[in-house]
This record gives sequence, structure tokens and C-alpha cells, in this order.
Amino acid sequence: MDAGYIDAEQIHHARRDHDIELVGPVKSTTVKGQATGDIFDNTRFTIDWDQRQAVCPGGQTSVVWREAQSQFDAPVTRVRFAARHCDPCELRTSCTSSRTGRNLTLRPKTEHDILQQARIEQDTDHWRRRYGHRAGVEGTISQGVQAFGLRRSRYRGLAKTRLQHHFTGAAVNLARIDAWLTGRPLARTRVSPFAALRPAG
Repeated sequence: MDAGYIDAEQIHHARRDHDIELVGPVKSTTVKGQATGDIFDNTRFTIDWDQRQAVCPGGQTSVVWREAQSQFDAPVTRVRFAARHCDPCELRTSCTSSRTGRNLTLRPKTEHDILQQARIEQDTDHWRRRYGHRAGVEGTISQGVQAFGLRRSRYRGLAKTRLQHHFTGAAVNLARIDAWLTGRPLARTRVSPFAALRPAG
């Protein structure tokens, strides 16, 4: 799956409910500063779920641990470190600019662990080769939609719609075989601005 359709919750539910392993790039943090590496992200903190506390890179222990809801009504854990610990810390500029101390927002433990592991794995060559099997999917979907009306069903009912999808898939294959045999490109080749300056002829 692509990044728009995958997150830790979906990976967890797919494993638990359907015994399916979802593979796709999980999003990096969207918090300003953390995404660019200028500010410590959650991976730099040691989380003790049993003791309900976290330890920061400077060795300080959190003072608040409470269950809450995210803006999307998902369960999260809010963690806060004391300002008295953050203010004099030599790592402060790499951790937080908050006057009340560093805050963390954590997903439920299972999802948190999945997300951390997924972010590590997607930086490996093995993961890239595995995800490489998806190459070409977007082009096939685009061709099916633009040339064969894949987004609309001519029939009512799942059985007939499924049959149409099979016929559409067969039509895409036949079109590609024809294009390969006749040497016709599947799509317009992108022309760079420099190449576009070349005189026609």
C-alpha cells in the first residue's frame, strides 16, 4: 500500500483480525522540527509502559502520564516533563522550546511499537526490495481509469461488478500486449524543458 492508506492502527488490525501483513511507507512525524531532525522525536525517549513513565535523552523522568483522546478521537497517552528539569538542561535547544517542559503524545503501546519498528525497517534494502513489488500499480490503475472506465460500474450488484473488473483487467492486458507487439509507447514520454527547445524536424 502507499503512504496514504497505511498507518500503525491499520497494520495492527490487519495482523490481529485478518493475519495479513501490510507493507507500505509509514509517515514520519509531522511535528515541526522533529521531521527535519532538529528536535528530538519520540524515538529518543525511553518509554516504560509498565511504570507509566518516560525517560528523556537527558536522563530525566516524566512527571505526567495520562490517557487522552487525539483530535481524531483516537486513544493516546500524554506525557509531560517538568519545566524545572527542562529549563537548565543542556539538551534543551534540541528538545523543546516550551516554557512548561517537553510534551510527548504516544499511541497505544502495540501501535507505538509497530510504528517504531516500521520506521526502522523501511530504511533497509530488504524492505525496499519487498515494496518494489508494488511498482507499476499506479500506472495500471491510471490506465484502467482513463482508458477503460474503471471507476464506474455498468451493472448493479457485487457479482456483476466483479465480473466487469475481470473483463477490465483482461482488456488492460490485451492493450499492453498490443502496444508491446507494435512498439507503441503506453504513455506520452515526458520531455524535459531543455529537450523541448530542440527544433522540430
